[in-house]
Amino acid sequence: MAQRDTVLRWIEQLGRLVARLLHGGNAGGFEAAREQIAAATAALLGSLALLAPKLDSASAAELLRDPQRIFGWAQLLDLEAVVLEAEGKAADASEVRERAIELAREAVRRADPDRPDWSAWLADRVSPTDVPPA
Repeated sequence: MAQRDTVLRWIEQLGRLVARLLHGGNAGGFEAAREQIAAATAALLGSLALLAPKLDSASAAELLRDPQRIFGWAQLLDLEAVVLEAEGKAADASEVRERAIELAREAVRRADPDRPDWSAWLADRVSPTDVPPA
């Protein structure tokens, strides 16, 4: 559990770093943010870093297995969407954020015990009309 908490703290720190990089609003900040996110994603996904992004969310989640890794990846994709939005690429950001939401749903579904903090994170990113029927 300590390793998982470390991963979450690491992603939170990365989120703060990305926010600082984007605060400048210049191309160098965007590029630096993308590089940090890519490095974190490669570290999190390990040997699956090339394959998992090519799969649909359910298949990628099945391959990753660990809800913590799945949720961490969802958070990193959400950060990527933030960068894309800051660059004015709303359509790309929307697509990446949808992938993040799909992965977060998979992580929440697989979590044992339940993770209310993950559900809250997901609820913050999903509009009421986007919630799938139970």
